[in-house]
Amino acid sequence: MKITFWNDSTMSEFWGYVRMLLEGIQPGVMLVAAVAAAGLLLGIIVKAFRKSDQDEDDQDVEVRHY
Repeated sequence: MKITFWNDSTMSEFWGYVRMLLEGIQPGVMLVAAVAAAGLLLGIIVKAFRKSDQDEDDQDVEVRHY
């Protein structure tokens, strides 16, 4: 049995399909990746601000009025 996949015409056709697939799907994939990255970054920023607010509130300072 002879496998004829590795000749120039079939490899050219294969890479043509790969190119069409990447050109068609790449914008959607990049958009999903950008939204996910923005969501993660936003979560990190919100946690940092909440932590800084809690640190200011939790200072061990006694205020005494005489």
